[in-house]
Amino acid sequence: MIKRSDRIQKVVSIADSEERRECMELGKAQRALEDEISRLEELNEYRRGYAERTLPGASVSALRWQDYQHFLNRLDNAVNAQKQLIVNSEQNIDAHRRRWLVKRQRLDSLERVIERYRKAESAHGERLLQKALDDLPKGGALYDDEL
Repeated sequence: MIKRSDRIQKVVSIADSEERRECMELGKAQRALEDEISRLEELNEYRRGYAERTLPGASVSALRWQDYQHFLNRLDNAVNAQKQLIVNSEQNIDAHRRRWLVKRQRLDSLERVIERYRKAESAHGERLLQKALDDLPKGGALYDDEL
């Protein structure tokens, strides 16, 4: 007969692999956020450096000034888009964290259940052993022949 703890162990193994998988996904999402933050810092540095540069010469044609402003606007748009990617990544991390916590709590619950089953099985085994010992003839004789 298969013990209850052995039957539920399969469920615990599945829950454990699901929890580990979700934990790895959370780690990937956190690394992706770190990459997005690095890109934003690079874009901000590039934007800052480019904005601080003045166009050579005192007189700049209107067309060249317009191109310069247009380029700065495109950099601003890229910075804003990168900020939105960071917001999206943070939301993704929160979703992964919530899913991981659910998996972790489920695994913890199953592990507590299996531990209770094992304790109950152990106690049952001890009671059976004690009953068998109590049923032995007194005086240490195992067989009636020995009496």
